[in-house]
Amino acid sequence: MHYHDEAKESNNIELLITLMDGGVDHEVARRVLRKFDGDVEKAASAMIEGDRGEDTQSSLWTSHSQMEINQPRPLPPPTVRPNSPINIDLTGDDDSELSRALKASLETASQEGPMFGPSERPPDANWAMVPSNQHNVAADDLDRAIQASFEQADTGDEYQPLSLDQQWRKEGWPVTLRPTKHTMVYAALVLHALFYVPQIRERVANWRPAVPEGSTEAEPPKNGPELLMWKLVETFTNMDLTKLVDLDAHEVLEGFKPEPWSNPAQPPGELSHRFFEKVASALDKVFTHEFVRTGQAKQRIMQFQYGNSNFDDEPGELLQDASIVRVEALGPSDTNDLVGRLSAQLSNHKDDIKQRQVIFEPSEVIAFHLVRSGTVMGERKPFKYPKHIYLDQFLKENVELAESKREEQRALHAETQKLVLHNKSLTHFNDKDTLTDLRSSIYYYENVADAKGDDERARTTQIMANKLKSILAQVEKEIEASDINIAKMRDQIATLLDCPELQRVRYDLRVVLVHDGLYGRKHLYSYVQEKAAWWRIEDTSINQVSEENVLEDSVGLHLGAGPYLLLYSKALPEGAELLELQWPPPIKIDVENHNRVLLEQLQCSEAESLANQDKENVLTHPQEDRMDVLC
Repeated sequence: MHYHDEAKESNNIELLITLMDGGVDHEVARRVLRKFDGDVEKAASAMIEGDRGEDTQSSLWTSHSQMEINQPRPLPPPTVRPNSPINIDLTGDDDSELSRALKASLETASQEGPMFGPSERPPDANWAMVPSNQHNVAADDLDRAIQASFEQADTGDEYQPLSLDQQWRKEGWPVTLRPTKHTMVYAALVLHALFYVPQIRERVANWRPAVPEGSTEAEPPKNGPELLMWKLVETFTNMDLTKLVDLDAHEVLEGFKPEPWSNPAQPPGELSHRFFEKVASALDKVFTHEFVRTGQAKQRIMQFQYGNSNFDDEPGELLQDASIVRVEALGPSDTNDLVGRLSAQLSNHKDDIKQRQVIFEPSEVIAFHLVRSGTVMGERKPFKYPKHIYLDQFLKENVELAESKREEQRALHAETQKLVLHNKSLTHFNDKDTLTDLRSSIYYYENVADAKGDDERARTTQIMANKLKSILAQVEKEIEASDINIAKMRDQIATLLDCPELQRVRYDLRVVLVHDGLYGRKHLYSYVQEKAAWWRIEDTSINQVSEENVLEDSVGLHLGAGPYLLLYSKALPEGAELLELQWPPPIKIDVENHNRVLLEQLQCSEAESLANQDKENVLTHPQEDRMDVLC
């Protein structure tokens, strides 16, 4: 058992976080520091390589390691140590009283020291981003969420159909897709989200079941993935053409059989992750069969293919498919963003670029599951996700270029670390703030020291105060110059991969699913984009919102919740919009008939309402009064 000097450990943790540019959780820094018995340099080098103080697996395919964002390799020991004393030049003056003053100020503490076919391997944890068995949120978050759910318990989770006059959909507005059971609300949101991904909507609209041999027209499928696709076609046709604002998702969900969201301890993100994988697998099977049947070139719609970059040289390696990527989204770090987390994970701690995890075949659509596991020390920071994301740096053909850019990042990061350590050596010695001591000494000589009427003593005191002020000014100037250089290099690090060669495959944000931390149908909502406008949809509530609302929603942060699923798809050509989709005629005709019936019902309801109003007027105004009015 090791004894920890709490004060010293706390200072070393702060130093370690400073070295990592603030991009590390306080608790993670503590774990790694203790793992290396308090050695800050070894801890920093380990964290640069992704060590988070947890047990790691030897196999790439089962690794639970979580690399920090864009971090470089280990550095050689720095030339300036954080606990080195400041060397102060007194311009040759051997004044013993000045030397004693500086010594008393600075030295008050002691120093210390080939095979083809389906893969039998489990999915690569590097694309899972976080250990797949971490499904529980932090205990305190869970307790608060359960308590808040009980406090807000009401009948709001019951399915409440809209009245006839509320059912008419406003022109240009999106439609809601609601399940009758509140335990299925997360799954309905996933299917609802897919409709607002242009590539999926178009593919579903254009799909038709195969025409049986000996028949002249197709019939609705009876089973298998094709039946699920047909149910989705029916749902999407209604979502596109119906005049209703609210659709029942019960029938389409029955086909996909999602797990129920049965209690507050279940993060809806985990259920959504598994359900999305299930839907994506079914749809890609149907799309692939369609490409083969129609003689089209195969395209990846919802599942991308990935593997080690040395696949061509290693016949035994297998490529794998994935549709959704786990990303750890909980932490106080200023670098808590989507691109950084993804870049860190796929780098995979490998020095050999042939061992990098890369995308061999990108898909039209990619999803990210934002996971919030563990605890956070200090202020929680919202997870940042961009309006656009470029995946070029993760593609097989760009592995060498991307790695050369990362090498530049590592070199720059090493330089920033040296400057940070140098600044630390200028401002601290043996855990003591030397700048504060210098200022205290200056104050003493200027305001406290008593010359006792001795002019020579007064002159000496003033000279010492001036020299100390000169030293302080030099140190502050050097720190300021270092800070400017550090800021410049960090800006350069952040933009090195933003070059034209690595910005060709752009994906645009289409949908964001959000959990406010409580339990029930009204505590999950989505942001969807329709015709260049963003909409917030929560149960039957639909409101247009700004793009800023979508990208900076911090709801649920205090409960360890918030945005949990992001859907991106390849950018459409500038100015391009989906043409009128060709939905199956039988379904389209049914929807148009329903619209006509709904309109007739509304007209009858309005006429009845007007008639009732006239009756009320008659009762309110007797005949004699009405004659006066008419006259």
